[in-house]
Amino acid sequence: MVSIHLNAKTALVVIAHGAPSPQWNRPVLDLEKQLNSVDIPGICYKRVALMEFSQPNISSVVKDCEKQGIDTVFALPLFIAPSSHSEDDIPNILGLKYDPTVRQALAEENAELVKSNIRFVVGPVLMSSDIIEKTMMERVKEMSKDEKNEGVLILAHGDPDRIGFWNSLLKRTNDFIKQNSKIDYVDTELIGMGQNFANDVIPLIDKAKKSKKRILVQGIYLMSSVGEMAKYTGLSKNAGENVVFSNYGILPESSQQIIDWIVETTQNWMKTK
Repeated sequence: MVSIHLNAKTALVVIAHGAPSPQWNRPVLDLEKQLNSVDIPGICYKRVALMEFSQPNISSVVKDCEKQGIDTVFALPLFIAPSSHSEDDIPNILGLKYDPTVRQALAEENAELVKSNIRFVVGPVLMSSDIIEKTMMERVKEMSKDEKNEGVLILAHGDPDRIGFWNSLLKRTNDFIKQNSKIDYVDTELIGMGQNFANDVIPLIDKAKKSKKRILVQGIYLMSSVGEMAKYTGLSKNAGENVVFSNYGILPESSQQIIDWIVETTQNWMKTK
């Protein structure tokens, strides 16, 4: 038993959603290089995998782990809040769950299921810490010029089946901004994507304008930005010069904070391993 323990090899695999766009994937994949510059006692191999659309996918990364002689993988979902991806897709891909409906949907998306003797442990999502609140506060501070006369809109797009998690996160973010700035007007909302973005945001902006001269709009998105969406829908031209849409999400601007969260979360798991 002692020799098995001494020879045990544990890997950290950070799993992000992935996208067809290399521009979206790059800041996520760049985390791997940053992680490999950090020593996490007990972790001998670190990788980043993408769940959909691109490489390296989860299955290919697990195969690399097998080549490295890994016997345990700590799989950390890089998702903001619990979702069907973190709670259903990833566990089914790793063989930790068996849901025929989920697996059928994964097959239709050409997702490759993992077949391995490696032991997998799935970690928490980002909202298990205060990293979201802190990064949103950083983005707001970057846009702000006069906190007392500014209102803030915090927007997100979440899983409607897990609305409770998103409501909790939005409230936490609202409270954090008010407690750590002179801003006293913060509105938060789950909104649609694509063309629905403008229709959902315009009433929120109009409401905020009744209370504040300048409106700062920030999104809780890993990679996307409300600035991109406002430009795509034409909202940035029509909202007025006193409405500022952030051009940044969480990555890559807050890469170091994400690395710190990954390291701390992994270390905490290692203590219980």
